[in-house]
Amino acid sequence: MKNIGSRLIDRYITAIHWFIPAEAQQNAAQLTRAQNVVNAVLLSALSGPFYSLAYYLLGFPTAAQEILACCAFMFIAPFLLRATRSIAIAREVFLCAVFFNFTWLTFNLGGVNAPTAGWLITAPVVAMFLGGVATAVFWLAMSCGAVAAIYTLPMVGIALPPHPVKDMDLLYLLCDLGLYLVIVVFVLLFELTKTKGFIKLEQALNVINELAIRDELTGSHNRRHLIGLIEQERERVVKGAQAFCVCLLDIDFFKRINDTYGHAAGDAVLRSFAVTVQKQIRESDAFGRYGGEEFLLMLPETTLEDAMQFAERVRMGIERLVFRDISSDLKVSVSIGVAQFRLGETIGQTVTRADEALYTAKSSGRNRVINYGQTVEMTREQAEAQAEAESAPSLLPLELTDTSQCDPLTGLLGRRVLRDRLNHAMSRSIRNERLVGLMLLNVNKFKDINEALGYEAGDAILAQIAANVRDCLRDSDTVVRWGGDEFIVILEDLAQLGDAQQVAEKILDRFALPLRAGERESFVSLSVGIATFPAPGCDIDTLLKRADTAMTRAKMWGENSVQVYSSDAPLPPSERLILKNHLREALAQDQLLLEYQPQVDIASRRIVGVEALIRWNHPQYGRIEPGRFITLAEETGLIVPIGEWVLRSACAQNRAWRDAGLPALKTAVNLSARQLKHPELVDRVLEIIGETGIAPSCLDLEITEGILIDNMEMNRQGLQTLRQAGVQVSIDDFGTGYSSLGYLTELPADILKMDRSFVTRLGQGEPGARGYALAESIIHMAHRLQLAVIAEAVETEEQLADLTAMGCDYAQGYYFHRPLAADKVAELLRQQAAADQGQALQVA
Repeated sequence: MKNIGSRLIDRYITAIHWFIPAEAQQNAAQLTRAQNVVNAVLLSALSGPFYSLAYYLLGFPTAAQEILACCAFMFIAPFLLRATRSIAIAREVFLCAVFFNFTWLTFNLGGVNAPTAGWLITAPVVAMFLGGVATAVFWLAMSCGAVAAIYTLPMVGIALPPHPVKDMDLLYLLCDLGLYLVIVVFVLLFELTKTKGFIKLEQALNVINELAIRDELTGSHNRRHLIGLIEQERERVVKGAQAFCVCLLDIDFFKRINDTYGHAAGDAVLRSFAVTVQKQIRESDAFGRYGGEEFLLMLPETTLEDAMQFAERVRMGIERLVFRDISSDLKVSVSIGVAQFRLGETIGQTVTRADEALYTAKSSGRNRVINYGQTVEMTREQAEAQAEAESAPSLLPLELTDTSQCDPLTGLLGRRVLRDRLNHAMSRSIRNERLVGLMLLNVNKFKDINEALGYEAGDAILAQIAANVRDCLRDSDTVVRWGGDEFIVILEDLAQLGDAQQVAEKILDRFALPLRAGERESFVSLSVGIATFPAPGCDIDTLLKRADTAMTRAKMWGENSVQVYSSDAPLPPSERLILKNHLREALAQDQLLLEYQPQVDIASRRIVGVEALIRWNHPQYGRIEPGRFITLAEETGLIVPIGEWVLRSACAQNRAWRDAGLPALKTAVNLSARQLKHPELVDRVLEIIGETGIAPSCLDLEITEGILIDNMEMNRQGLQTLRQAGVQVSIDDFGTGYSSLGYLTELPADILKMDRSFVTRLGQGEPGARGYALAESIIHMAHRLQLAVIAEAVETEEQLADLTAMGCDYAQGYYFHRPLAADKVAELLRQQAAADQGQALQVA
């Protein structure tokens, strides 16, 4: 019965949507108003004829005719709504009919004592649902005025008509019951449409919450959520619960599966692998995709021995998998590293130890389970199988393989393990879409140290250098003695190139004090070369060569220098320090400039706004992109004056376009974290608006969602003040930071900017795919919250088609325009205005 009722409700709502224009259906508030207009007309159409019949039977045929005429007039409203696409016109036609009907009846049935006098309240009550407070106040004034006029007519000598109804008591009863019934039914209809809207919103939120914690391909937990679950378990252990174990699982030779059978087959293997593991785990266990073909499993309250047994069962289960749809020859195995959490360590340290165990499992024959610290000797058969599997010939010089795994002098890993470690890091880099930094460190003039202090002292110095370098690194980083006075550091999971440079500078700072060799001291300086992966045409040997090239350049620039590999001319020493110093001069010498990327209304394909993007035109190094200097500006505190310059320049340019006769458009400006925390931000923004003369509605402040969460109350107050002044506020990079849905209701905002990571998944020709569903849910959620949506990084026609189908409001990206100089934007606006004028003349 419940299903039948739900289906009837859905059909009813679908039917009334025929009258509502498409643009109103995209806005939650307008949709609700329009639905209520149709609901009110339907209620009148059903109840009006019955009251007309009642008045006729009570001996008042004129009233019966008047009621039917008003009902017919009311019934025009939905069709006017569809024809004119105006909710206001349809609403006012309906309310005029309601007001006239009950005013006429009250006048003809005895004035303020008439049984229909109370019905005059229906016009303002219904107006509240149809048009809001302003409309309700207007019709309340009209109803009060009508009652006052009818009351005063006899006082000024105008007699009211005699009562034509035979049984007034019965009419009073009918009017009272009808008033109660109509108001209750209308409120129920309003509640029905509102509830259905909230149900859709809740469904959209559920989809977003589910997709936010799930891996699209395998359906298992994604990395972020998985680490969060493990962190919760860590807190339990700290409070006294039994320790847990972590298993890192890697599908053996997965690249070969992709290369041999195709990526579709590889995806099928990943899905089957995940399903097989999930069938064996307990409800309390946490399992998810860690990246690429690696999966992470957390076993709470499990001893290391039990975890090893469980991992062995998983390994055997994977070994039995059959892929008849792909090939009967396809066999899959898994290598597993196991580590037990230790009190006092971080989750990252535990996973790193599991990764060390996994590396041991893979390097000792694969298809086996190894726990951290376990040493393994390969059988002859396993060694032969490993050699056959690793069929790619070594490209490193022979001397890389003729030393032991551990350097006896420094205690660091030796050259023998470098290729395996680096290959492992590069594979993870591709899967996780993060950078690997390869750092080659050379001790300057080490020969002089040996000659001055002796070889034993030189060895002691090398051991101290190794210890100092190791202390500057994370547990997940790898440092290898490359040979002689050179060391190689592998930095994994880097967000940007600057992270590797910061590590290099940290290492150099460590050698500001002299090192001791017995009773003697010696200052040591290093030259550091950095190369990063992924990079075009780069394999292991190329990466090593690039790091060596960068290190050679560093030696040319003097002691304690850091150089990053570049195919261009070498940069001066320590580019980071140079740029920091030059950045202070950039503002004063007008080296900064703005470019503007157009934002397009998807429905009309018209440019409606631009985003201001800063660039640095350095007199010596040429054009410098913001990724290289914004972080430096934040570190030095220069981001505040630079941000103010950007805001002032963008506002002035907006006003200049307007003064040139170009159509008004919105300019979006990013606010940094430091700017948002500045106590005078609101005053400075309002001051700049006043000085430049920009219309406040033409300014859009873009703020990253993670920054918004910090100091919520202060941000809310400041942004509310700016919005009251007319400034718009956008939530930038939505979905990549905190993504807490609760803050959307707390913060005053107008626009939600969908991050590029959601847009790049679109245009694949699968409207039902998870990426499509996630983007669509974000748009629907934003619209229900009365937020407009801008999609960034739109690059293909297929992506735009998907966004159009979802009802996205605006878009920007290379598909439309790259960032442009101000004069180029002006030219586009002139062309757009000319095209609009030409269309208007054709219509005329």
